[in-house]
Amino acid sequence: MIDLFKWTEREPLPLPRAGSAAGVVQGRVVVAGGTLWQADKKLWVDRVDRFDPRLNRWEACAPMPRPHGDAACAVLGDDLYAIGGGSNGSCEADVWRLRSGTWALLEDCALPSPRKQPAAAVLDGTVYLLGGYTTGELSSATATLWSWKPGGRWEPRAPRPGILRFTPAVAAAGGRILVAGGATSENGAVRNLDDILAYDPRTDSWSEIGRLPRPIRAACGLAQGGRMLFIGGYTDTFEKPIFSIDPLSGAVSPAGALPHGLADTRFVGVGSSVIGVTGESGIKQRAPWTLQAG
Repeated sequence: MIDLFKWTEREPLPLPRAGSAAGVVQGRVVVAGGTLWQADKKLWVDRVDRFDPRLNRWEACAPMPRPHGDAACAVLGDDLYAIGGGSNGSCEADVWRLRSGTWALLEDCALPSPRKQPAAAVLDGTVYLLGGYTTGELSSATATLWSWKPGGRWEPRAPRPGILRFTPAVAAAGGRILVAGGATSENGAVRNLDDILAYDPRTDSWSEIGRLPRPIRAACGLAQGGRMLFIGGYTDTFEKPIFSIDPLSGAVSPAGALPHGLADTRFVGVGSSVIGVTGESGIKQRAPWTLQAG
């Protein structure tokens, strides 16, 4: 496993933001859309940037067709998909594809119903889309699970059991989809969660396999070395610790720390490295750093 105690700061993201669709296409990290705050007003952007780790350089790419954020992201081959999301309070069912620098709306691949801030994981060429809101309200969080392959339609799978939650860490590891932490809306307040759930697509079933050291929401899940890395997140502060989760036993062990406390940051694997971009470093603050380990 990559030594995640050793991080290097690379060229900063030109426009720091959160809520972006971010994935790796042809060895480069693509960051599409997202949100930021200016003069205490939340803004959605259409900007797309691409980072080349070999050259340590960001470059602007063709923007999204309209300002967009809070979409899930999936990469299949050289295609990046931005799924759901919206802007200015909207909640959408659209699926956008970025192919060879051109965006296309896949009208035949729309979600069964709108979702904001869903989470996506890819396993064996299938995209699994979990949860998200149906409106801008926390109380509209869902437990749905849908699967999809390009050219087909979204198919319902067994919904996630237990407490309705939002902003969990999600990753595909060990032939399963892992969902860890997150938060739930309770009596008008937000309560963080610490349970770890696993979905087995072969049996279309869920199980609870473990617990985090403490309740955390808005962490990033990343498959690495057959395990799931649980990176950063938010408790009552922006977190630095990284944990490694065994996808079968649910065992959790320390795996390093970030140089900055971060939530909603996108960590991706590029070759033998892990790269982290975008996210939040404080309330209404966007993280400018591009972090690399390995």
